[in-house]
Amino acid sequence: MKKITLIASLLLSINVNANPLLGSWQFIEGKYAVEDGYVTAKAPELSSVKLITDSHFSYITQKNGQFHYAGGGEYILKEQQFIETFSYGNVPSLLGKTMAFDYKVEGNVWHHTLYENGKLIEAETWRRITK
Repeated sequence: MKKITLIASLLLSINVNANPLLGSWQFIEGKYAVEDGYVTAKAPELSSVKLITDSHFSYITQKNGQFHYAGGGEYILKEQQFIETFSYGNVPSLLGKTMAFDYKVEGNVWHHTLYENGKLIEAETWRRITK
């Protein structure tokens, strides 16, 4: 009985520490700060797929069926934050930039938000791509 309890405890602790973001994600919608307020974007006008591995993220985005942008780099998870550093992409202002998003995963939906100096800069919702 002690062996079963130990094995169950180990399995639960592994699951608790598992990265909930690993996998492929499809963009649902976003809200982005601009000079005079906010703009929003929704699928299917804006379509994007983000891939998350143990250490890297990458994404490619289309707008109205045309290539829009792509990028990626390394990330870490720390205290409910997804902290990404851009190493490559076609948006020069992002290269080398590190951004710390608050995140939560509810089932197969990932929400993340970025605040700078108390102001919402970006909020996105993604859905896990399943087979």
